[in-house]
Amino acid sequence: MRAIITWFIKNPVAANLLLLLVFAGGLLSLLTMKVEVIPEVSPDQIEISVEYRGASPQEIEESVIRPIEERIASLSGIDRIISTAREGQGTILVEVLTGWDVHELFNDIKTEVDGLTTLPREAERPIVRRVVLRREVLNLALYGEADRETLKYWAERVKDRLLELSGITEVEYHGLLPREIHIEIPEKSLRKYGLSLDQVAEMVARESLDLAGGRLKNPREEYLVRVRGRRYFADEYRFLRLFG
Repeated sequence: MRAIITWFIKNPVAANLLLLLVFAGGLLSLLTMKVEVIPEVSPDQIEISVEYRGASPQEIEESVIRPIEERIASLSGIDRIISTAREGQGTILVEVLTGWDVHELFNDIKTEVDGLTTLPREAERPIVRRVVLRREVLNLALYGEADRETLKYWAERVKDRLLELSGITEVEYHGLLPREIHIEIPEKSLRKYGLSLDQVAEMVARESLDLAGGRLKNPREEYLVRVRGRRYFADEYRFLRLFG
């Protein structure tokens, strides 16, 4: 250390150049540093959640959690799997190995889960997402003497207006039921074609699926193949052929 100090004393020009270099590097880092008032933290975790209304925790564990765990257990990059079964819902938290490509493992898990066909028919489709930790900036309450549809309409209008503001990337609203599509079939029609409501429900579910089709690879790129067949609007079900 003494030798270095002595050398800089004898070579003041080099010392000044080094000082300028350190100062310039610090200034450049300051100008390019990303600063967030409320930073978004993405831990190396992937969550799979499934709603199964009316099911007990034991039913959730046996019919939902175990099949999913068995499906993804052999994937590379998984450090640990933590599962939770509660009334009406099952959650599987996948912790990713340090240094592993989280995006690649997310795609692998989603492909495997989307291809699972042994879950109960009454269960909702599994939702696979990366865990992102966010902090709320503002809470708004929308209320008034109006029906739910009116409140939902204005909640969506407020959400759209907020998203138009610069600096706002996500807005969520809670407390309102999601829209549902009801399919009504006369009992006479069921008897005519020898069908039950359970059979019709199974056929409708089978005709409204997004299916994983595997992967296509070349030396430089990799593509995930998916068949999109899920229906979102009532008109898409109106002329659905159930058989024949």
